[in-house]
Formats: sequence, structure tokens, C-alpha cells
Amino acid sequence: MLRITRADASATGVSLRVEGRLTQPGLARLRESCAELLESGAGVQLDLSGLQFADRDGVVTLRALRRRGVRLRGASGFVEALLSDPNF
Repeated sequence: MLRITRADASATGVSLRVEGRLTQPGLARLRESCAELLESGAGVQLDLSGLQFADRDGVVTLRALRRRGVRLRGASGFVEALLSDPNF
């Protein structure tokens, strides 16, 4: 199960807390949440400290969001390894 909650807003943007498992069923919701904020001109930061797992599609989505300017923070060593592995 994936939970996305708006953690806080500041002058620099909005932080979304991502918790649980990032797999195909939750990807559209994450993309839509970020796209809505990015289109409004807000900076977006994803707090990944509660993310336990991401499948290949989840990693691809996080990488794509990062390329769009979304900041990723708080990822576990496991998630960081997936994000930095060019073969995954």
C-alpha cells in the first residue's frame, strides 16, 4: 500500500511524504500529485524516509520526477541503491 501525504509547505515549495510500497498501482497518484504542484510553480520535495520498497516502474518514476526538478530526500540505503543502479 502507498500513502502520499502533504507534509508541509514553505516559501521554497511543498513536501510530500511517501510511505509504503511504490509499485504500479500507486504510480499514477504520485505522478499526478507532483505534476499538479509543479504546474502551479511550487517546488516539490519528496520525503522518502517512509518508503519501504520500489519496483522497477517505481524507480523509473522517481528518476523521471527528479529530472523534472523534484527533490528526493530521506531515502533508505536500499532505495538509494536502486536509484543509482543504472542496470535497474
